Amino acid sequence: MFGPHSRSRAAGRVAGVVLAVGLLASACGGTASTTASSVASAAGSVASVAGSAADAAGSKLSSAAAKATSAAGSAASAAASKVSSAVSSVKGSGAATGPAEVNTATTSLGVVLVGANGMTLYVYDPDTGGTPTCYDACATAWPPLVTSGAPTAAGQAEANLLTTAARTDGTTQVVYNKWPLYLWQKDTKPGDVTGQAVGGKWWVVGPDGTPIKTPAG
Repeated sequence: MFGPHSRSRAAGRVAGVVLAVGLLASACGGTASTTASSVASAAGSVASVAGSAADAAGSKLSSAAAKATSAAGSAASAAASKVSSAVSSVKGSGAATGPAEVNTATTSLGVVLVGANGMTLYVYDPDTGGTPTCYDACATAWPPLVTSGAPTAAGQAEANLLTTAARTDGTTQVVYNKWPLYLWQKDTKPGDVTGQAVGGKWWVVGPDGTPIKTPAG
């Protein structure tokens, strides 16, 4: 689209052409009708040039807008990818970074197994025999205690009761007295036992490896 300066320049060109044609017609003794026809033809030529310039400017503007939209879309996609990656990192991929530790702590349910961070560990009734059965949404709510290397025991936990089991996602889960161990996403601090008796299938476990099947306090 032409701005005020462009329109002024175009008008100046038309006026110049009109004046030149008028002078030429006068010098040559042309008639008024001939002069008018020449002026109209000249004005049409100027208008055609102006229209072509406007079309070219519009085309460039459209191309620039398309490029800007494409760039913005690419930036948004990259940002979304980074956010998704960051969220995945916060949630954790389930991969262990070293040997897991099984410790013990005193809670409202007595002395129970906890992870190295002091968070309570749980066992799941369907895992009888030492084979993990909690996957997908279950494993999101109940993250398995995984390890890279042989797990270690601390506190009152017994090292001879520690073994491991392979999970279908390729990770290795810590097993205690033939019970795969899990954390509970709703426990927020050491000592919490909010996962006790959830669904009538989840239990804290004592140092001897026996699930403590009592209602939460």
